[in-house]
Amino acid sequence: MDAAGRRGMAAQGFCLHNWLHAMTLIRLLKYDLAKEVSSWVEEGIISTGQASRICARYGLDFHNLSRRSYGYRVLVALGYLFAGLSLITLVSANWEDIPRAVRMLGLMGLTLATNLLGLRMFRREDKSAFAWFFLGSLFYGASIMLIAQIYHIDAHFPDGIFWWAMGVLPIALLTGSTLMMLLAVCLGFTWAFVEASLDFYPLLFPVFLAAAFLHLCRGKQSNILFMLLVVGLVFWSEYTLAWFLSNKPGFRIGAENLVLCIGLFLLFHALAKLLVQKKAVILGDYGTLLGLWVLRFLIVTLFVFSFSYPWGELMSANWKLPAAAVGGGAVLFASSAVWVAFRTKEGTLSTAAFAAVYLADILAVLAVHDRNYVLIFQFATNVVLAATGVLLVTSGIRKSISHYFFLGVFTLLTTGFLRYIDLVGDYVGTAVLFGILAAILLTSARYWKRRSASGGGPNE
Repeated sequence: MDAAGRRGMAAQGFCLHNWLHAMTLIRLLKYDLAKEVSSWVEEGIISTGQASRICARYGLDFHNLSRRSYGYRVLVALGYLFAGLSLITLVSANWEDIPRAVRMLGLMGLTLATNLLGLRMFRREDKSAFAWFFLGSLFYGASIMLIAQIYHIDAHFPDGIFWWAMGVLPIALLTGSTLMMLLAVCLGFTWAFVEASLDFYPLLFPVFLAAAFLHLCRGKQSNILFMLLVVGLVFWSEYTLAWFLSNKPGFRIGAENLVLCIGLFLLFHALAKLLVQKKAVILGDYGTLLGLWVLRFLIVTLFVFSFSYPWGELMSANWKLPAAAVGGGAVLFASSAVWVAFRTKEGTLSTAAFAAVYLADILAVLAVHDRNYVLIFQFATNVVLAATGVLLVTSGIRKSISHYFFLGVFTLLTTGFLRYIDLVGDYVGTAVLFGILAAILLTSARYWKRRSASGGGPNE
C-alpha cells in the first residue's frame, strides 16, 4: 500500500475514533438518532440491516421506533393527574356541606374503585392500567389528608405524606411501573424534606432509595429515576453527617459536609466512566448522564469558590473532626475514585488531577486556617477553573465533541465576566487574567481551524 493509502486509512481510523467518543453523548439523544437513521434508510444512504444494527447498539428496535405509545402514556398520566386535581378541588370547595359519613364512604369508595379498575386493566395487560393506578394513588393521598381533617386527628404532619408514599410503593414494585415508582420516590423525597425541615431525622428514607435501585436493576430504564437516586444518596449522606456532627437536631452544614459532597461527586466521576464502558446499553446511558451532571457540578462548584467569601467562611469554620474528614473521608474518596478510574483505563489522568486538587485544598485549609490567605486560595481556584475550561476546549476539539468544546468556552467566558465584576487582587491582575484567557481562546480557535481543514473539528 502506498503512502497516500496509509494516510487515508489512518484518517478514517481517526474519524471513527472521534465518532465513537461523540456517541457517548448521543446516547442521551438516541431516539432522535433513530429518527435520523430512518430518514437515512428512506434516502438510500444506508440499508435496513445497517439501520437495525445501529439502533440495536443503543438498545432500540429499528422496526418498532414509534414513540407514540410513550407520549400517549405521558399525556394520559397528565390528563388523569389534572382530572384528579379537578375532582379534589371541587370536593374541597363543598367539603363542609357534605355529611361526614358520605365524605368518609366517598373517599374510600373512590380510592378502592380506581385501584380495582387499574388492577383489572393490568391483568388484561392494558398499558392504561398505570394511569388508573396513578389516579387511585392521588385519591389515596387525598383520603389520608381529608380523613384526618374529618376526625380532627392531631398527628405529626409528615406522617401523612409518609404513609401515602408507603401505600404507593407496593403497587410500584409489584407492577414494575416506572410512573408509579417515580410517584413513590417523589413522595418519599417530599416526606424526607418536610421531616428534615422540622428537625426530625428521616430514618426510613433509604427504603425509597433501595426501591428505586431495585427498579433500575430490573432493567426498567428511567434517567429521571436514576438521577433521583443519585441526588437522594447525596442528600441522605449529607443529612446523616450533619445530624451526627451537630449538637442539636437538624440540618446544619459544616466544613465536613463540603468534604463529603465533593468527595462523593469525585467518586461519581470515576463511576460514570466505568458505567460507560459496560456492554449493557442502559448502563452506558446512565454513565453518560452521570458524567455530564458531575461535570456541570464541578464547574458550578469552581465558580462558587472563585470568590473570596466562600473561602473566608471555610477558613473560619469550626472543624469538629478534621482528622476523620481528611483520613476517613477525603483520602478514602480520592483513592477510591482514582482506583475506579484506573480500572476503566480512561480518564485516569483527569480523575487523579482533580483528586490531587481536592486533597491539596483540604490539607491547605486545615494547615493555614487564616482569613489572611483567602486571596491566595481564590486565585488558585481561578487558575484551576481556567485550566478546566482549557481542558474542556482541547478535549472537545480532540474528540470532536461540541458539548465539551462549548462548555469549555462558556467556562472561560464566565470566568472572565465574574473576574471583571470581582476584580481579583487589582486591575493589573485582572488584566493579566483577561490576557491569558484571550490567548487561550485565540489559540483554540486557530487549532480548531487547522483541525477543521483536515476534517477533524468538533461536531456542531
